[in-house]
Amino acid sequence: MVGYVGHVGHALVRRGVQAASEGFKNGDGKPVEIKIPGWGQALLFTTFIVFTVILSSLEYTLKDVVATLAMVESPSAEIALTSPPEDADPLMKNDGNVEENAGPNVTLVRAKPITSKIRTTLRHLKSQAGPLSKWRGLVPFIFYNFTHAFVTKILDAVIPGFIPGRFFIFSSLSAVLLARVHAAWTHTVISMPSNKRFWRRMPPASSWRQLALPAAVKACAGYASLYVAVGFVYVLRLNRLNGNELATYKGVDWFLLALRVTSLVAVVLLSALFVTLPAIVTLVRVEASLLPEDSECIVPFDRSFAGKVVPAILGGSGAIGFVDAWRSFNWEARRRLVFLYVKITLVMFAVMIILMPIMVFEIWVVMGPALQKLVADAQGQVSAQGEMHTW
Repeated sequence: MVGYVGHVGHALVRRGVQAASEGFKNGDGKPVEIKIPGWGQALLFTTFIVFTVILSSLEYTLKDVVATLAMVESPSAEIALTSPPEDADPLMKNDGNVEENAGPNVTLVRAKPITSKIRTTLRHLKSQAGPLSKWRGLVPFIFYNFTHAFVTKILDAVIPGFIPGRFFIFSSLSAVLLARVHAAWTHTVISMPSNKRFWRRMPPASSWRQLALPAAVKACAGYASLYVAVGFVYVLRLNRLNGNELATYKGVDWFLLALRVTSLVAVVLLSALFVTLPAIVTLVRVEASLLPEDSECIVPFDRSFAGKVVPAILGGSGAIGFVDAWRSFNWEARRRLVFLYVKITLVMFAVMIILMPIMVFEIWVVMGPALQKLVADAQGQVSAQGEMHTW
């Protein structure tokens, strides 16, 4: 297996070098020849694999495990008992209500959510489920993504290309068909450790009625946000930018460009906050409401969703409704989740800042002076293409 991976990795690196050589041409119009020794290809491939594993592992732990727990946690209330001070002792004041005032003071305090901090969440997971709990649910996660990609590929080939909105169609269909598999992953992440295989965690077939709509909406939300962002790129005429135009920009032009880019960033953030995030939270909370009674949640979890869930034995569906799933996620929880995503973004960015210089240094060591020549030729080619580009 290791030999096979090494062979594939060597082929990928070699093919990438060949593609780069064909893509960049020198001033004479001839392809730039890039020669990388075998040990250099092995070093770059190994570093690429290690960095990919580190970033993927970190992203899964933070974005998929910790964030999912934050979507279902219901902060619990704690009872605090405090003894009255001596100077308030009713016996010292000849208080007639001795029995009433002699006991401790009872105070109901709302506990701080476990998922309010990343470190607190990881520490809680380790104490409840062991050191590998930060990757809990990884197997069903990989299985779901592979099967989702496979089903999407089939539907992409079956659905004619002339049908408008086909991306929404085959993406939502794939999500609906695999909704119970995704629910099994959610149950694996949010529940206490169990010997059950993940396919045994799948909710019954009857739950498909509750899962279909939120699964389809969540699948379409990402495409909707993307289409909105691309639409604003055209509205703001950012698609017409080129190197020659930027070279003629002055103070006011740069200010207007910065304003347009800021507007685009604002649109992307608003789409994420008001389209993508509610869709994700709604799906996760609907799936969490289907958690079996014999499975205990690893974080405090209100199964009744503040009384909005009617048990099946009382004639209800036993699951939270599509609209109530988001409404029951109060503003304090939404704020906590948004701040969590901000922290996750900063952590991922910081790790990439640390890893990128290592990769650049290895490329410089492997390629040597050829790297500087390649960059110069690439800049010349981009400049030439910019001069020939017309809008």
